[in-house]
Amino acid sequence: MSIRNLHILILVSVAYVAAQMVADISSLRNLVLFGFGSSAFSIAYPLTFTLRDMAHKLAGPHVARTLIFAAAAIYLIVQAFFAIIAGMSPEMTAEESVALTTLLSPELRFLLAAVVASVVSQLVDTEIYTRWLNRFGGEHQWGRVLVSNAIGIPLDRILFLLLAFGVTEGLTEAFVGTTIVRLVFGIISIPGIYLVEEHSQDWAKMSGITHSDPPSFSQAKQH
Repeated sequence: MSIRNLHILILVSVAYVAAQMVADISSLRNLVLFGFGSSAFSIAYPLTFTLRDMAHKLAGPHVARTLIFAAAAIYLIVQAFFAIIAGMSPEMTAEESVALTTLLSPELRFLLAAVVASVVSQLVDTEIYTRWLNRFGGEHQWGRVLVSNAIGIPLDRILFLLLAFGVTEGLTEAFVGTTIVRLVFGIISIPGIYLVEEHSQDWAKMSGITHSDPPSFSQAKQH
C-alpha cells in the first residue's frame, strides 16, 4: 500500500467513527423524510456502511473488521463517559439537570441493542462485500456496495428493534419507514467507493503473518 493510500485509509477510518458519533448525536432531532417520520440519525448512519466498504476496498476484510470492533468500543467508552458526567452536580436548574441526564444516559437495553445491531450488521456487510469481490473481482464496484448496504442497513434496523423492544404491534411500521429512508441515503453514498483504490496484494499476504518476538540486537547483527 502506498503512503497516499495509507493516509486515505486513516481518513476513511476516522470518518467512519465520526459518522457513527454524529449519527448518535443527531438521533435527538426528529424529522419527516420522504414522507416517513424518522430522525437525523437516518441521514448520517447509512454513510457508515459505505465508509466501511471504502476501508474494505483499501485494506481488505481484516482491517474492516478491526475498524468495526474499534468503533463499537469507542462508542461504549463515549457512552460510559456521558453516564459519568451526567451524574455530576451541574450548575443548572433541577429541570435542566433532569433533561441533561436523560439526554446523556440512554437506557442500557437501547445502548446494548444499538451496539450489537451495529456490529452484527457491519460484519454481515463485510462478508457480503467479500463474497461479491471474490465473485466479480474489480468489476461492478457499485454492485458490491449496493448489495452489502441493501442487506446490512435493514438488518441493523430489525436487530435493534427486536433487541430493544421485542416483537410489538408497531414493529413493522417502525421498521419499514426508517429503513426506506436509510436505504435512500445509503444509495446516495454509493459513488464514494470510487474515491479510493483497490487494496494491494500486500495486505492479503499480511493476513498470514503471525506475531513473534523481534530479534535481539545481537541476532540482527549476525544476519
